Amino acid sequence: MAIEKMKLIGIIGKITQVNKILRLIILSGSMHVINSLTKVSSNDFVLPPNEENIKALEEVPFLKPYTSRRDFSREEEVVRSLLDIFDLNPAIKPEYFDQDYEFDDFMKQIFEIHSAVHSIAESIEAKKRTIEQKRVYINNLRYLENYKFNIGKLSKMHFLSFKLIKLSKENYMKLKKNYENIPAVVLKIADEGKNVVVASITPKSLDETVERIFSSLNFTELPLPEDFDGTSKAAIKHLEASINEDNSAIDSMLKSIEDFRTKYSHEIEKAYARLEMEKKVEEVKTNLAIGKNLFFMFGFVPASYVDKLKSSLKGTFGEDIIIIIEDAEKKTPGITPPTKLNNIALIRPFEEMVKMYGVPSYNEKDPTLFFALSYLLLFGAMFGDVGQGLVLFLSGLLIKYLTSKTVFGGVLASIGLSSTIFGFLYGSVFGSEEVIPALLVRPMANINFMLAGAVALGIVLTIFGFIYNIINSYIDRNLEDGIFSRNGVTGLVFYILLIYAVYSYAVGTGVLSPAIPISLVVLILLMVFKQPLAGRLMGTGIHFKESPVDYYVEEGFGALETVLSAMSNTISFIRVGAFALNHVGLYIAFDTMAEMASSGIASYLLLVLGNVVIICLEGLIVFIQALRLEYYELFSKYFRGDGVEYEPVKIRLTHKPLRGKNLIKRFIGLDYAI
Repeated sequence: MAIEKMKLIGIIGKITQVNKILRLIILSGSMHVINSLTKVSSNDFVLPPNEENIKALEEVPFLKPYTSRRDFSREEEVVRSLLDIFDLNPAIKPEYFDQDYEFDDFMKQIFEIHSAVHSIAESIEAKKRTIEQKRVYINNLRYLENYKFNIGKLSKMHFLSFKLIKLSKENYMKLKKNYENIPAVVLKIADEGKNVVVASITPKSLDETVERIFSSLNFTELPLPEDFDGTSKAAIKHLEASINEDNSAIDSMLKSIEDFRTKYSHEIEKAYARLEMEKKVEEVKTNLAIGKNLFFMFGFVPASYVDKLKSSLKGTFGEDIIIIIEDAEKKTPGITPPTKLNNIALIRPFEEMVKMYGVPSYNEKDPTLFFALSYLLLFGAMFGDVGQGLVLFLSGLLIKYLTSKTVFGGVLASIGLSSTIFGFLYGSVFGSEEVIPALLVRPMANINFMLAGAVALGIVLTIFGFIYNIINSYIDRNLEDGIFSRNGVTGLVFYILLIYAVYSYAVGTGVLSPAIPISLVVLILLMVFKQPLAGRLMGTGIHFKESPVDYYVEEGFGALETVLSAMSNTISFIRVGAFALNHVGLYIAFDTMAEMASSGIASYLLLVLGNVVIICLEGLIVFIQALRLEYYELFSKYFRGDGVEYEPVKIRLTHKPLRGKNLIKRFIGLDYAI
């Protein structure tokens, strides 16, 4: 339950081996890469002048950033095309990178496969389009099936034009009324309900005139084959036989594609994995420093992974690489160690909620544990119910283990468990307080206790917030913030004395000792003069970050804000008790409506509806309110959140099975079996 310690790793190797070295680093998934030129250019970069390092030292004056980033669009197009044709699920497996390989040499084979397969796929598409056209001809010829005239002669007439057209029944009636104005013979062939099919014979010299008339009627011309001599029945028979031949040809080509798939699917999947790796390699190269013959690379690695990574690099590349290891605590301008949170599984889902506010800095104390415990405490106190809590808990478990939303599921299960525990303390089951006894208090029967207890809880959590900030300031060796600031020791003492003074006045215990207000004034003055006081104690002298006038004006208003916010932030926690009461009150409202219902079924349904509304609507509101208390009342006191998240370069490994061969045909759009 802390921030994992980091080591700064430097790797110097031959440019000719850069891809192979980067592949190994990416597969390890442990290095957070930084800009290497920034590190090499810093004053703290030291490379011992020994025989092993002499070549690297000679390269330092010539180092420059990597700029010639490679474009993989052609390779990606080819690989994606093959994945589509073969209908493969791309998988990235570690064994695809085990052997030594040159990416360009490997891709030559893939290009050859693509050329052969793509040619077959295009032939299948052409055959498919031909089949569709023949089916259109067959459908149109069926309108003329009862006529014995020669289809080919109709289409090849020298002086007359024959057309088969379809138009709506409404437009056909308009055509029928104007027969005498149309220079064509029009014969009704078929009636299809809303549409009518007609044949038109027109002198070719009047084609344009007839075309304009038919266009005004929104006609559709039905094409007929032009290269066939014979009746419609004969033409249909001939076309059906031709379609069968085309189907046989498609089956043969599909078999060829399936043979390619069987033979090369492993290579295609490997190509996808290696392409993804090369793209990631090019991405990492942008952070390298490149010399004449060597490259320099730096990155942060968790201390627990350092030995494994070093052993893997040395075992593969031996003396061809130089490895430098430094402590992350060694500060370099422009380089910030990343933060890798390391919490137990129960607490881990709350890391994402912390990151929503900010990432803890590397030297900051991880707030996740305190956040998780305090958040669960606040949510449970506001939404305490055994039945509703168990619904949230079980819902969270289902989401966590049956979907990919493990973070949301983990948080939901945790707050559901907290709600269940407080439900036992309040004696509430699905809103009813008549099922089990209260182990602590009935909220509605003890309103003052609930509100006062909420404020007391806020005071305790706020004090822990002060303590957290003091610890962080000590870790950061920040005397000014840890001792004299409004969130440091001075602020903590001021807060405790102010709460004591307000409490004494509220309960009327007597006159306050004069020492209390005097101490409060002294503490405010310490906060106002924190910068010069810290400078004197540290022996650095008085150095204002801005002009003295601006500093004292700002700190004067800051002192006033400290007084006001100390009370307002504390009173803000009264909402915890208010929502606990609201939770009970909302159920009472639904219970009252259920009692007024005319039937038992309606009463039952109202209670169910009430619980659904409470779980969904009020649960969401309480979730947000607890988060607000964490962010604005607690985080603002101790959490800076200005860190850099640990993001190691890695490639997502997948182990998806290949899909069945019938899906190849689904890609092509045919339903024929091989």
